[in-house]
This record gives sequence, structure tokens and C-alpha cells, in this order.
Amino acid sequence: MFSFEKIPQAKFKSKGAIIAERILSDIKSGEYSSGSKLPSERTIAEQIGVSRPSVREAISALQIVGIIESQPGDGNYITENLIIDDLSLRVKNILEESESPYDILQARKVVEIGSVRMAIREATDEDIQAITDIWKEKQTIGLAGDYLAYTRLGKELHLSIARATKNPIVISIIERLLDITVQPLWQNMRRLYYEEDPSRIDQMLKIHDRIVKAIQTRNSVEAILALEADFNVVIEQLYSLKDGKE
Repeated sequence: MFSFEKIPQAKFKSKGAIIAERILSDIKSGEYSSGSKLPSERTIAEQIGVSRPSVREAISALQIVGIIESQPGDGNYITENLIIDDLSLRVKNILEESESPYDILQARKVVEIGSVRMAIREATDEDIQAITDIWKEKQTIGLAGDYLAYTRLGKELHLSIARATKNPIVISIIERLLDITVQPLWQNMRRLYYEEDPSRIDQMLKIHDRIVKAIQTRNSVEAILALEADFNVVIEQLYSLKDGKE
């Protein structure tokens, strides 16, 4: 039975990078052979003593470079015929150069929920029309199944709401947080989620429609509730943190 030892507190490396290194080390040592199945993410997190988001980020980086293959409904497997040494540095670079999507989502949740009330108060009719136009384009692309374009337009939608605040500091903070959503780790986690089940995008389309309608009617309470639902669902989507899920 595969098992992991707990990792020490990391001061300079992300926990995702340390977890990935541990898995790579076990592959090199023969603990995991080509084609073998990894323990569940929950099990790895419990054995190593880290959060499941950190494990999910490590697994995603290993998927990006082709070391691990995800089989929906079954689990994660070591890819056949690997040349680990050529891929280890790429995994490390992805994790060390990418901010944690989980941390970014938590930060965005605080900042954007706090700023949407200001956006509704300060927005001109032109601002609301700009938000509506971006949403219509995002909705069309989402329904067409172009997930990468859909996530890119998500950035533009949230930034258009920030711009409606007319506050340069708020806009700058949100723009910085949104810039991180183009990093490979984020893009891969989001793409895989939708590709595993294309119908999942319907939930997000409904929530974003709710956000935009609340802004159109200048309903601050509804906008805040819809944004909170948006971030909670994205965190659940990327990390499967709901009770009973892997």
C-alpha cells in the first residue's frame, strides 16, 4: 500500500512544489511504477499533513507536463514510459512561478465582494452596458464549449465590474489578482474540470447571469450574494472540497 511521510513546514518552497517533489522521488525510486494508480488526494493530504488544495495543485502541475494522467471517475495514474529527469524541472517551475489558485480565490472573494457595492453605486449607464456586453460574449462562448476563451473573458467581466467603482486602487488590486488567472496551473485546473463534464459550465453561466442582472437593477444585496456563490462554486469546482467528494 502506498503511503507518504509528513512534510516539514516550508519557508521558501510552496507546499505544492514539495508534494510534487515527493511524488517524483517515489516514481524515481520505484515506489510508483508506470501505469500505477496514485492514492486519492484526500489520502495523500492526510498522510503528508497538508491541505487538499495543496495536493490538488501539485497533481495539476504533474498533469500539465504529462507525468500523471487523470481518468475521470477513477483517479490519477502514473503515465507510461516516463523520462522523469526531463520533466522534474518543468513541474518545479510551474509550481514556484504560479500563485496558489486557492489563495487567489480567497483574496478575490474578499476584495470583489467588498467592491461590488461601490461599483453599483458609482456605475454609469455606460459602465453597466459594458458589463452586459462582456457577459453576453462570455455566455455565448461558454455555451459553445470554448473553455479557455470562457475563462479569459471571466477576467474581463470581473475587471469591468471593478472599473465601475472608479477607484484606481480597487481597480489595480483586482487587476493584479485577475492577472494570475492566466497562469498555467489555474488554466489547467479549470479546463480539466469542464472537459470532464461539459454540463458543469451551466452552473457558472447561471451564477454569472445572476450577478449581471443584480448589477443591471442596482441590487447590491443580490450582487453580493451572487458573487459569494460564484467564488464558493469555483473553489468547490477546482478543489472538490464539498463533503463526500474526492
